[in-house]
Amino acid sequence: MFSRNHLMRLAALTLAGGTCLSAQAPSPASSAFDAGLNVVMPLDTLKTITHASGLGGVTAEFGYSSQIRNTTVPFRLSVSVNHLPGKEVDYQKNSLLGFQGAADVFAPTGINRVSMVAGLSLNAWRWDFQDASNHTKSTMKGAKFGARFGFDFRVSDRVSTSLMLQMTELGTDNQAIQGYNPSWIQVGARYRF
Repeated sequence: MFSRNHLMRLAALTLAGGTCLSAQAPSPASSAFDAGLNVVMPLDTLKTITHASGLGGVTAEFGYSSQIRNTTVPFRLSVSVNHLPGKEVDYQKNSLLGFQGAADVFAPTGINRVSMVAGLSLNAWRWDFQDASNHTKSTMKGAKFGARFGFDFRVSDRVSTSLMLQMTELGTDNQAIQGYNPSWIQVGARYRF
């Protein structure tokens, strides 16, 4: 389990390393907007919260890709909605709904059409708890920090697929899920407009 300080250091190093490597990456043909859909495979901490197994949710994302001004470093800014439904265990069900803003940089891997992706995210979470007699929705206080790392495979000029590891903070303002920092692997596709 990552503490806030470990997560912040990892994210900063990931973004800095990705930016340095990206200087060698071929620049994108032009700026573009995109939309994507991903399936989520929860890792241990997210499984602890939602009791999900196998596929544990979906994310829908919208982004803008270009290159950092006066450089050849490709980047992507995106916003996404993460729906991570819970599975009922002992008449209780915990689900998460997340809203994420992210900044990613792309670096070459040496494999044609495949790029490494590294980035940072800010997240807002809503926790949905249900038991036999109660249904509670609770918003976690404040923005939560996150880090992202993965690979992007450009199938064509318009379509790409990705494999991404995401790690985020959830919050410490709710005793039931205090100290949990959900992480997951997501696999998906994007279409560039």
